[in-house]
Amino acid sequence: MPLDPDLLHEQLRRALIRFVGSTVPRQRSPAVLHLGTPGSAHLTFEQQPAYDSGLWADVIERALDGLDLDRSTPVPWVTRTGELSPGDHDFGWFAAVREGFGRHGLDLPGFFVMNQHGWFDLTTDTEPTLCRVRRRKRRALSA
Repeated sequence: MPLDPDLLHEQLRRALIRFVGSTVPRQRSPAVLHLGTPGSAHLTFEQQPAYDSGLWADVIERALDGLDLDRSTPVPWVTRTGELSPGDHDFGWFAAVREGFGRHGLDLPGFFVMNQHGWFDLTTDTEPTLCRVRRRKRRALSA
């Protein structure tokens, strides 16, 4: 089932807002792989240095086993700090996700890498999508 590009863009934007709201400014946070619906229900996997792409492919395959693939196409995306350009870990996760989707006979809808400023799709040559997300200031509770 092909994804509507406008809907996917809005879902990724919601996921970006959640990511920015959950990170501490100027602090490195671990890279996390997400699988499901951006900005909504999804599974998360924190980076494990001891895992190689083969083991990650097994993890992705089992995660896909538990999702209702008839209702919606799961979207893979990574949230991380750093530059908005591909890195070695992004390519490792991309290989594992592509293998996991292939084992299920699923078309990969994209592989999105997201930082605080936007995202890019590792499966295309398109320019990164930049979004300005402002942090909400927390209000002090009055007594």
